[in-house]
Amino acid sequence: MRKVEALIIGKGPAGVQAAIYLKRGGVDPIVIGKDIGASEMAHKIDNFYGFPGVSGINLIQQGIEHALALDIEVLEDEVTSISYEDGFIVESTSGTFHAQTVLMATGAHRNIPRIRRIRNYEGKGISYCAVCDAFFFKGKHLAVLGAGKYAESEIKVLEAISDHVMLLTDGQELEGEFPSGIKIITDRLKAVYGDEHLEGIEFRDGSKLELDGLFVAVGTASSSDLAQKLGVQVEGNKVVVDQKMMSNIPGLFAAGDCVPGVQQIAKAVGDGCVAGMSMVDYLRDKKRGK
Repeated sequence: MRKVEALIIGKGPAGVQAAIYLKRGGVDPIVIGKDIGASEMAHKIDNFYGFPGVSGINLIQQGIEHALALDIEVLEDEVTSISYEDGFIVESTSGTFHAQTVLMATGAHRNIPRIRRIRNYEGKGISYCAVCDAFFFKGKHLAVLGAGKYAESEIKVLEAISDHVMLLTDGQELEGEFPSGIKIITDRLKAVYGDEHLEGIEFRDGSKLELDGLFVAVGTASSSDLAQKLGVQVEGNKVVVDQKMMSNIPGLFAAGDCVPGVQQIAKAVGDGCVAGMSMVDYLRDKKRGK
């Protein structure tokens, strides 16, 4: 397990800006992220101060190069879960980190597959967080929808509460390492069905599978997904924070598109600035025993 004072999950504008302020405040942060988020899709940005016409990718790359020039460690990795045990325990695909303070800045995007009626059963058999909801499905017939490391971590949680867990890839290529005893169905999904509660899924070939619960773990975990595992206050897919960008859990911060407000790079950078300075203050107070 690698120990670090401050860990930043997400290498977009909010995360990298926070890292820069942490470094300037005498803290050596680690930034970890798999991609750069929604900014990657912006081909031309005309409303960011001092960078007229810059592409999202170029702007983010310059930010990361700025961080690297300050000797900030930036890791290309995927975070799958976060817990608390005398500090924050952050699991990634390549290792485990123990951090005194954490910033979640992976954006607000939640990967919801295009499966008919899936939104109708959210909270009624369909869940986006195994740690949050597994208790309600003990011994039930369950499936995880996904094919990567995020799905792998959800499978591990559900195996502890049920002997009837399978993986549905919806035609996606497997990226995770799943237990040998787990049944894997690669067929494409068409719809979910049921009365007041989820009763099963229908595949595109017309066949059906009865289920009590479906846990969606498509793509990578967003900030709100990770937050819910810790009991952080979330409204919709936004993490609730105070004026210092700290959540209801001391030491756990959030910034950027995953918190309320407009989804703009300018705001994300501002959030990261506040979060970085607040994390420095938090660590200083912690050392003083406050």
